[in-house]
Amino acid sequence: MAPARMVLPILICALSFVSCLVDPACFSDADCPSDQLCAVADGRCVHRCGADADCGSGRICGPDMVCAAAECTLPGDCGDGFECDGGRCRALAELICPDDMVPVNRSFCIDRYEASKPDATVSSSGADSTMATSRPGVMPWQITNNEAAEEACRAAGKTLCTSDRWHLACAGPDNTEYGYGDDYDPLICNGIDTYCFCDGTSCGESTPCPYPHCYSECGASFRLMPTGSFPSCTNGWGVFDMNGNLWEHVAGGSEMTIRGGAFNCMDSERLHRCSYVPGNWAPSARGFRCCAEGTLEGATP
Repeated sequence: MAPARMVLPILICALSFVSCLVDPACFSDADCPSDQLCAVADGRCVHRCGADADCGSGRICGPDMVCAAAECTLPGDCGDGFECDGGRCRALAELICPDDMVPVNRSFCIDRYEASKPDATVSSSGADSTMATSRPGVMPWQITNNEAAEEACRAAGKTLCTSDRWHLACAGPDNTEYGYGDDYDPLICNGIDTYCFCDGTSCGESTPCPYPHCYSECGASFRLMPTGSFPSCTNGWGVFDMNGNLWEHVAGGSEMTIRGGAFNCMDSERLHRCSYVPGNWAPSARGFRCCAEGTLEGATP
């Protein structure tokens, strides 16, 4: 029988079990302290990393800015044509991608632009849903269903990008908060602040304008734009519109794991971040883009 001095704490914990939970659940970064991120897969707030040096031996800074196990430790871990470089597998030769795609980190190819239908134009998203294309200057394909996005990529001989690949492509070679850098700028990508009514009575004296969160004060004529309309909305990989315009589905996900934010996000500064994942809510304005393996330079067909 437990001593009397031990029974009371046990009973209190049993009756108030919520207070006994050590790790509070999180569904997005907003549920965590400012210096932490939400690891959505297991609902924990974890400290973010900015580089592999922030993690211990045998670990790397993952695309979600959380330390993870290294991809490799020995040269043979990566397979033919690849080397183990600082815990990551990288191709020994240049990675050759189709013309509508760009190589990322010598490891995979990703569409330059958000997916569009084959018959999309600058003013219409089109009606041909047979396969996904990656083209500039056309209205992107809004698609609500994750499985439909996967099928559209498969029909194009590609695959829907995984969450890890999507984030690596978005954050660019410098692993920044947005594709273009660490500081939110409403003029660089298409968001709700981009088209604020800067000449209105609410914002007429604000300089410069647009500015972050100007929509809440000025109002705006926010709208979806053709792919590649914002030439600075890119990064060192050369991929466009990964922040704003449309949310993007990722492989094996759902409407709650889409990435990148959209033109109608009320808080574009937070939701447009490469690391943001909704987790417990389903945004509208959903699109996607595709990935592929590519071919190593000099490889025989």
